[in-house]
Amino acid sequence: MKILICDDNFDFCKRLELFLAENLSPNIQFYTCQSREQLIKLLSAKNRFDLLLMDICLEQDNGIQLSKIILEQLPQTSVIFITGYPDLFYETVYLSVRPCGFLKKPVDKELLLSLIRQVIQERKKSANNWIYLKTRDGMRKVHISEIHYIESCKHTLIFHNYNEILESYGRLGDLSHVLPDYFFHCHKSFLVNARYIRNYNGTHFLLDDGTLIGISQTRRKTIRQKFFQYLDQQAAINFKQ
Repeated sequence: MKILICDDNFDFCKRLELFLAENLSPNIQFYTCQSREQLIKLLSAKNRFDLLLMDICLEQDNGIQLSKIILEQLPQTSVIFITGYPDLFYETVYLSVRPCGFLKKPVDKELLLSLIRQVIQERKKSANNWIYLKTRDGMRKVHISEIHYIESCKHTLIFHNYNEILESYGRLGDLSHVLPDYFFHCHKSFLVNARYIRNYNGTHFLLDDGTLIGISQTRRKTIRQKFFQYLDQQAAINFKQ
């Protein structure tokens, strides 16, 4: 497991890292950053993080907005916000991001440990959110949430993921029965992850990365029903939060 501590106070980062390292599993890796620039550098190196401990006031930046950027690239990342001004940000946090926790400074370290252990348990339960792909280089483990869309070309499946494109072997129809129901088989040659859909006009999906994927005429009615059902489910989740 990888934990990123993001706070503009270097001493706070190091003290928190030391405390967590002493009280959590030795298998956990810790990273720290104090600015947007350092954060972008970590992300550009294709690092993946399981948990983000984010200070809301990060120099001149808003940690909530930075977290949204991270979640667009790494949606499986869990977030716990930390701030010295809880009254200013409490409502904004839950409108923008669904965090696993919201703590005020000075941090209650035992409460933080409890929240992190909950995240660890939830991630263990979601271990089946990974699939193995048979590629030319051997078996590759891929997190389902990082798959933007899958393209079928003859007998080859092309996985367009967060930071790479992988080729595997198989049939798109068989794969559609394995993946979660938020993957839409909108065309005989495409499976789309609804979590990356930016716009839908009935005949096409526009994805967050600008990819335009057509919806075959024979599937448009079914896809329309599935897409709006998905939106209803997401609205219900947001309401509960």
